[in-house]
Amino acid sequence: MLRLEGKSVVLREFTETNLNDPRYFEWLRDLEVVTPIYRMEYLMPIQFQEVEKYVHMLFNSKNDCFFAVYRKDNDEFIGTLRIGHIDWRVGIGDIGVLIGDKKSWGKGFATQAVSVACKYAFSILSLRKLTGGTPETNVAMCKCFESTGFKQEGRLRKQLLIQGTYCDHILFGLLKDDYFHERE
Repeated sequence: MLRLEGKSVVLREFTETNLNDPRYFEWLRDLEVVTPIYRMEYLMPIQFQEVEKYVHMLFNSKNDCFFAVYRKDNDEFIGTLRIGHIDWRVGIGDIGVLIGDKKSWGKGFATQAVSVACKYAFSILSLRKLTGGTPETNVAMCKCFESTGFKQEGRLRKQLLIQGTYCDHILFGLLKDDYFHERE
């Protein structure tokens, strides 16, 4: 089983054990958790079977990598990370992270997980670019992308509707050369 280590997190392939962990489904049903990642469909009357179907699609996908994020200090499952929609021909994928465990918020775990995933995407998967996006209201994710080396590449003005207010969708990108150049 694939295991990627960072300073404070470990990424492991997402498994049936993670899927069946009741915390995972609880995170997907928590407004405070899903609003910042703009996954409002999880707040609809979604059944576990629908989430299970989606996760199994990721398991079988040749264009997605889905990881469980664990704290390194206590081996607690705290979230997920996906490198997805990989276009192997042009070497691009997008990245998204969810730290569902609220006790782990604000401690840099998302940034560490994204950094570990970037190294894997560029060194092992041989991707040349990663992209990501977040609502402008998700200040923590904007900081995460920026501290990992991502550059703001676009802003879709008033694109997203969050709790009755339209906000901008900020698009980020990171080139392989920039990622490794910053670490020299």
